[in-house]
Amino acid sequence: MKKSVLAVAIAAAAFAASAASAAQVYDKDGTTLAVGGQIEFMAGNAGNKYFGNSAQDATTRDRARLTMAGRTQLTSNIAAYAYNEWQADHSGSSKEDATLKARQQFLGVDFGTFGKVQMGRYKDPFVFASSAVDVLDEVGVYGCNDERNSGHLSYMWKGFGFDAGVSYQFAEDEYKTDTDGSFDVDSGFSVYAGYTSPAVVFGPISVRAAYLYLNGQDKHDAAGAGDVDDLKTVDGSLAWGTNGKGLYVATNYAYAKTTYIDSEKEQKVKAWETVATYGFECGVRLGASYQFVKFEKTAPATDDVEGDMKFVQLIADYNVTPNFKIWAEGLIDAGSDVGYGKIVSDTDVNNAKDGHNSIMFGARYVF
Repeated sequence: MKKSVLAVAIAAAAFAASAASAAQVYDKDGTTLAVGGQIEFMAGNAGNKYFGNSAQDATTRDRARLTMAGRTQLTSNIAAYAYNEWQADHSGSSKEDATLKARQQFLGVDFGTFGKVQMGRYKDPFVFASSAVDVLDEVGVYGCNDERNSGHLSYMWKGFGFDAGVSYQFAEDEYKTDTDGSFDVDSGFSVYAGYTSPAVVFGPISVRAAYLYLNGQDKHDAAGAGDVDDLKTVDGSLAWGTNGKGLYVATNYAYAKTTYIDSEKEQKVKAWETVATYGFECGVRLGASYQFVKFEKTAPATDDVEGDMKFVQLIADYNVTPNFKIWAEGLIDAGSDVGYGKIVSDTDVNNAKDGHNSIMFGARYVF
């Protein structure tokens, strides 16, 4: 679950979040354009491979993001919008030609109280459920298929405390997941729903649920990207409070099942994460999370295999200003089974190599 400045929001809210922090450079005849981004520097123990350099125990990572968000009022109640985000990343290497990624690219039509339709590259809106616990800063362990992918067409609505939506997935090669790496998708869909109450004692209570189905392409290829028959993921969460403002607690449970083409082989992943943060008025926030992930693999020709990953994540960060933030975080293995990666950033947890406990320090400027 890779944390970011937009980690606590679903992809559908990315436009609004960017526009709030970016500089508006154009405003004429109902059309606005905002340009923003961030510069980030991190240093820490690279044994977790998060920095992309396995040859050193300590190294750095710097990256930059540039965003553009446009919006045009079509009628008094309907607006078209578009959002683009690029990322340049140096991870454990001083090469000048940094990797440039198209992180998010989408457009849509906002119908106001009747919801919005959005299409393009972003996190499937089913992550609305898991975003309740995705509130810490950088390194994540397991995101339950919350990667950014292309080919989404989504309808999202919110009002009276409720959130709901449905999304269709078009055919895409190399679709990224947390449970099975990348594989070729023929089609898919997701649904999500949730309710957030008014404040109760120290904050609102939120209940969320989501379901994602992906149908793999019926083929085998040399890279092994076409051997998934289907992937089903169920996700649910419960949260209380507002992250960054006093006490916030949240818990999330996810279950994913993968079946494979032309075999009885299957994999089940069960993940549970609980997080708690406390935000002080001075801008300091302290947080901790515990994550438990169980893998169960079955195949007729081999013995069944299962194993657990267990982690504790600790965070301390300080919003010096709304634009500048510093933080420290640590990841501690809490008894993961042998053969299951301890602290890694590899999207495919099945191929993860053992790492060790990690600490990171970072600074981020958002403009």
